[in-house]
Amino acid sequence: MEVYVGLDVGLEETSVCIVDRKGKNVREAKVPTDPDAIRSALASFAEGVQRIGLEASSIGLWLYRELHPGGLPMIVVEA
Repeated sequence: MEVYVGLDVGLEETSVCIVDRKGKNVREAKVPTDPDAIRSALASFAEGVQRIGLEASSIGLWLYRELHPGGLPMIVVEA
């Protein structure tokens, strides 16, 4: 299943929202702001992830650098 992911990154916690092609919520979760925790939250959807968006910030850029080399289709957006 094709899914799209939005990450609302905070210093301690990141909100993860996963939607399908039609915009229907598939999963919402709050995880620690840690690359391994985010990978774990996405693990069951990894095959279908089309794009992961997160906002430009120092923590967002750090997460991009940690997650993108692993093959996750990341984009950084300016709010």
